[in-house]
Amino acid sequence: MKNIKAIIFDFDGVIGDTLPFTFKKIIEISRTLNYKNTDEKKIIEEIRSKDWKELLSAGGMPMFWLKLPFVLAIIARMQAELGKEIETIKMIPGMKKLLVDLKRNHLRLIILSSNRKDNVEKFIKLNKLDYFDFIDASTYTMLSKSGRIKRIISNFNLTKDQVVHIGDEIRDLSASKEAGVKFIGVAWGLHTVKTLKDHGADFIAKKPSDILKIVDKN
Repeated sequence: MKNIKAIIFDFDGVIGDTLPFTFKKIIEISRTLNYKNTDEKKIIEEIRSKDWKELLSAGGMPMFWLKLPFVLAIIARMQAELGKEIETIKMIPGMKKLLVDLKRNHLRLIILSSNRKDNVEKFIKLNKLDYFDFIDASTYTMLSKSGRIKRIISNFNLTKDQVVHIGDEIRDLSASKEAGVKFIGVAWGLHTVKTLKDHGADFIAKKPSDILKIVDKN
């Protein structure tokens, strides 16, 4: 390792493969709100290529969807339902080996997630992933991931160039830029590689082992 001392992981779509659950629930919601697209494949294509603001605008969602309390209520309900199904969520193949390898290199491993903390902790326990130094998880994390990244840097006495953030969404990427840290986008998550590159991802990992290679060089 050259300079990186800590890695901040998103959870959904990066460590746990929650995307099938997420897609299913978003499609259900889109039906309820009369989203203009009715084809499920097209809905998923839209989800994977746009951030949530673009998605709402393109889909002609009712204006009340833009009100934060309503959005958070929907997300909180989805997360509660996910908690009941967490035992069915699979770990991304190759992720456990990556975590073991990173830990052997004495890196601090942190989870920063907009999922509920009890969901994340239950998944970690079920999959025996006791490699993380700290977990910051809450539905309200989605309101300020950049602020939480800055707080993690401060609490662990790190500098911005000693931290890399790993995520699968434009939202994660934007938070990294606001916090001044490098961002690794993963190819197996929510947003497509093209979408992440178009929004300025510093690196792209096509598989978990690529993350170790990227960290080794930086």
